[in-house]
Amino acid sequence: MSALSKGLSRHAQFWVWISVILAPILAIAGGLGFQLAGFFMGLSAILVWAEDRSGAAYLKAVWPMALIAFVLWAWVSMLWSGYDGAFLGGNASLLFGLIIPLLFVPLIFLRLSVRPKQILVWGVIVTGLVGVLVLLIDSVSGYALSLWADPVESGQPLGRRLGDAEMNLGRGQISYSQLIWPISALMLLYIRRGWLLVALVILGLAISAYANHLSIVIVTLLLAGAMALFARRNPRAGLILATVLAAASIVFAPLIGMIASSIEPAEMRELPLSWEHRVRMWSYCWELIKQTPLMGHGFDSSRVFNDLTFRAPDGRDITVMSLHPHNIGLQIWVETGIIGVVLFVSFLFALLSRIVKKVTNPAQAFAAAGLIAATAINGAVTIGVWQHWWWALIVFAASMICLIPHKK
Repeated sequence: MSALSKGLSRHAQFWVWISVILAPILAIAGGLGFQLAGFFMGLSAILVWAEDRSGAAYLKAVWPMALIAFVLWAWVSMLWSGYDGAFLGGNASLLFGLIIPLLFVPLIFLRLSVRPKQILVWGVIVTGLVGVLVLLIDSVSGYALSLWADPVESGQPLGRRLGDAEMNLGRGQISYSQLIWPISALMLLYIRRGWLLVALVILGLAISAYANHLSIVIVTLLLAGAMALFARRNPRAGLILATVLAAASIVFAPLIGMIASSIEPAEMRELPLSWEHRVRMWSYCWELIKQTPLMGHGFDSSRVFNDLTFRAPDGRDITVMSLHPHNIGLQIWVETGIIGVVLFVSFLFALLSRIVKKVTNPAQAFAAAGLIAATAINGAVTIGVWQHWWWALIVFAASMICLIPHKK
């Protein structure tokens, strides 16, 4: 390896370490910093790849091209979107510009030699424990850490500041509900009786979510945990099942809208407000999908369907479509149509064909299946599909699977 190649590799590893160390802070701050971390990791990896192309065979697979095609189609759909966003410099172009570097992030992990990889493993484990502990302390203390780091300004309403802290903490808990699976796999391999520590960490994350009134994280941990354990016993079947279910949540998303539209308003009112809001959104999405099923309404068009409101029990008028449908399947259908759905599902199955060939041992399957399931569940009820930080988070978590030894 040349001196230049070594220098570039060290630079890339520096950004990985910065991302690992800062992960707890990025999470509690709302997760938005993951997109910058992912971008700089990816940019440094591109420099490594430009000087030395070894170890990057995965980039020649079908799935990166399928992903690029999907994001490119989403960008093109801005041409008929009702949302007044810039074609160049807007959210779609920024997402495309982020995805390209993110595809190179795993290269850094794959090129690590034995000693640096082992050190990074312990860094991931320690910061993972710290991250969950920080989330737990902040949630049970009434956002004490968040308010200490970002105090209430003079004249700022306390309720608004607490609302921001709750939202940011919730994003952090969602982040760790996805990061926890590769971290847990490393704990199981490198720590004696690691299963006990894994159980405590997952319990701590669930308690933090309960204290923050974010029940979806608990559901995610339970379902993703079941999928991860199944994949640990049967790697191939577990990975196929997790990916097929994720694809089904996209393909059959309109069924959710159809079912939601059949629920009477009086029955919706019996649900908790957050779920009533979702049911109304999903019902509205079904009407929008029927209008332009092939090409969709265009990128970010969900933002413009904000005229329809409903009256909450406390008398507030709430916009039915709150920026996005809180279901990535419905959002893909609404904004990019059948063409977008076909491209995205093609990406998933192309990725699956690669995964079942490369992920061959129980620990890797545990991490991958748990991550896939957690990502799909969070995407089905809370995340917007174009959120940049979420894409970076997924790639960051997936890259950690490269740290798991093949021989074990």
